[in-house]
Amino acid sequence: MTTLTAKDFHNAFIDTNRPTDVMSYYVNRAPDTAHDSVAEMKQAIEWEETPGCYLFSGLRGAGKTTELQRLQAELAQEGIPTFYCNADDFLDLNEPQVTQTELIFTALAGLSHAVNERYGKDFLTETIWERTKRIMTSEVGIKPKVKAPMIEVELSLKENPSFKQELIQFANSSNAFFHDAATFASEVATSVKDKTGQQKIVLIVDSLERLSAPNGQENTLFESLKDLFFNFPARLAFPDITVIYTVPPYIHAVLPSINQFYSGCFSLPNFKVMQTPVKDQDLKRNPEGIAKMVEVVAKRFNDWENFITKPVIEEFAWLCGGNVRRMFALIRHTTKKAVLGKVNFPIDRVNCMPVQQAILEETKNYQWLNAQDRKWLAHCKTHSGNLAQNINELSTDLAPIIRLFDHSLVLNYQNGSIWYQVPPIMTGHFDA
Repeated sequence: MTTLTAKDFHNAFIDTNRPTDVMSYYVNRAPDTAHDSVAEMKQAIEWEETPGCYLFSGLRGAGKTTELQRLQAELAQEGIPTFYCNADDFLDLNEPQVTQTELIFTALAGLSHAVNERYGKDFLTETIWERTKRIMTSEVGIKPKVKAPMIEVELSLKENPSFKQELIQFANSSNAFFHDAATFASEVATSVKDKTGQQKIVLIVDSLERLSAPNGQENTLFESLKDLFFNFPARLAFPDITVIYTVPPYIHAVLPSINQFYSGCFSLPNFKVMQTPVKDQDLKRNPEGIAKMVEVVAKRFNDWENFITKPVIEEFAWLCGGNVRRMFALIRHTTKKAVLGKVNFPIDRVNCMPVQQAILEETKNYQWLNAQDRKWLAHCKTHSGNLAQNINELSTDLAPIIRLFDHSLVLNYQNGSIWYQVPPIMTGHFDA
């Protein structure tokens, strides 16, 4: 029998180490059946009479991709062909200025790739790249693909900036690109329907919540988000394919009327490890939410209690505010510090050296918090409610809101209305 090591335990909590079968490690975070955002989205898709266009928001590291994999698996059980596009394979998500043209091209590039992967490389007569290149009647070189050779020419938006600029200029000068994109989507849908006999098709465009801006370029990112999701939302819908786009969680705060343009807008909350805040009272722990996060750990690694005991994991769940990525980071930091410090497993005290060093490691970089950041942290800790109604000047309030969400220093929850709170690990890092 193989003895599992601290290295095995540590590596089980690396974000990218997910088993193929999503349901083997899935834990439903919904506080009750009425507030299960994935179940709500699935119901909306199944009940829609015409293909819809949906937004799904969630923090980076909150478990959004896992939830989308659950949705994909459940739709597959109903016989609905569902295709997944990781926008990061096609776009530079660290570029604060992304156009709607690039997003539509990316969605259809991901669709082309996923359909050909499932049904054979010659299933489609042409990809969106080939189609667009033909209608542009231009010659654009294709650079070799180093990062992901299994994805063909569609990676050219990231790898070939000259084509990207030509595409944007072409779309700005004519509606031909948008018209032909819709036609291409319809043709793909027809081919899939003929192949499967199903009349409903779903495309998931993931990772767009990772759109970010270098410090000082938050207003550029905001204008880009407006262009992507607010100015011409009808372009993002396809006549014969239901499409889901992920978006940053702060989009509802800075563009509060965005919901009206879409078939539905859904938000992925963090695990509800704290009870709904009551004004002028300290935050109280929610044992049910904490227990769910312990279950997340147990599903990732069966013998977890040989390395960190349940009370310590429960404290990690509380400190991270129900954010999966941060809890995994605390587990990894603690494991490494224990091995380096020659501390015996299991780690059974929160005040022991490895845990305290792990907490320090996870919070040491927050010295960049400026006065505006700290003001908004204090606001979210004290008030927890609607952010939009407390924005006085978007030009000054936008940057800290984006930064705090990008770094998961403000977390979103939902049981009824959406509310916000600061993870308890941040206590002592700002005045509230």
